[in-house]
Amino acid sequence: MAGIPYPRMSTDDVVVGAIVRYPRTGTTGKVLRVEDIDGRRYAELDSTGLYYRVDELVGADRTTGPVEREGHSLEDYLAEHMEFKEQLEQVWEKGIDQSCEGGG
Repeated sequence: MAGIPYPRMSTDDVVVGAIVRYPRTGTTGKVLRVEDIDGRRYAELDSTGLYYRVDELVGADRTTGPVEREGHSLEDYLAEHMEFKEQLEQVWEKGIDQSCEGGG
């Protein structure tokens, strides 16, 4: 794999509480702790509980492009749930699940 096309953070910039991103997977999180392990510095992220090499992290403010999250409101969830419930009730009223049986 060629190098990471993002400007890496200075290892001194990675401190507890910093919001960082690991570009290889897109993982973003807050640094919970920084530790030296086998001569390298690692940061534990709250989003995964995993350690990432500090020299591979970028600041979250340095990400390229917008980060979009598709969230559902409680109202959307309830509407989907009610629709699914109505579909199930219709199936049970008919007494069939629209599958074909070989019978016999």
